[in-house]
Amino acid sequence: MNGNRSTNGRRFMDGRRSTNRRRFLGSVVGVGALGAAGCLASASPSPPIVPEDALDDGGWELDETVQEEAFSETYAGQELTATATTELYTNVALREELAEKTLGEVADAPAVFFASRVTFDPDLTNLPGGVGRDQVVDEVEANARSTLEDRMAANGVEGTDTVAEGELTVDTGETARRTDLAGTLPFAPIAVPVTDDRTVELDTDAVPVAGRLGVWHAGESVLVGGGAFPSENVAEHFEEELSSAISVSIDVDLGLEPDAYETALLDLVRALE
Repeated sequence: MNGNRSTNGRRFMDGRRSTNRRRFLGSVVGVGALGAAGCLASASPSPPIVPEDALDDGGWELDETVQEEAFSETYAGQELTATATTELYTNVALREELAEKTLGEVADAPAVFFASRVTFDPDLTNLPGGVGRDQVVDEVEANARSTLEDRMAANGVEGTDTVAEGELTVDTGETARRTDLAGTLPFAPIAVPVTDDRTVELDTDAVPVAGRLGVWHAGESVLVGGGAFPSENVAEHFEEELSSAISVSIDVDLGLEPDAYETALLDLVRALE
């Protein structure tokens, strides 16, 4: 994203379909620990492999690993149950940097990454003639998109919507379905003291945020990766007259690097195995 946000993107789903279905990237509140739910004897669910050096270099810290049933549906007369195993990460360094630069007004910045492997019982090769494979990916993608929106909302992002859809080639050669989302993280205007008894309230009260999502077949499972990051820098210049003879100038520059954040996030998604 080059700093220009679209506000007319369409939403992928008109509602949240919930028949025999659970959100699988970890509910925003109260998710269970790995192995607490959804373990299937016919599969060996495990999270995707994520390059540890890239995680370390990017400042990502693992919050938790979650395993749960994603959905249960019937395809071509065959009952299919999907289980997702997901690792949830936070870029703690970026979150702390934003909190410090905004004087604590942005304490929970949406600097998040997740990696999920969705396995199936029975495995997809048992669907007659491959019937339902595309529908299965549709189902996984819809759940993933909905839950990414929820995770962004849990970090204070408002007005999240889909702004673009396309493809992403991953490192193993497969083609992933790509979805771009955009929203806004509002925060209280920052008050800067300029004298002992006077403060200036700056007219800076929001950070644009982007979400990225990739979904693709990988052997007998489906891989999902994505996350969210600040999508524009915030740089403003303010002048305030304190009297007819005195004025002050205040410059705000959060020093955000949205292009670098996007590149790092998509590199992680591409590298999943």
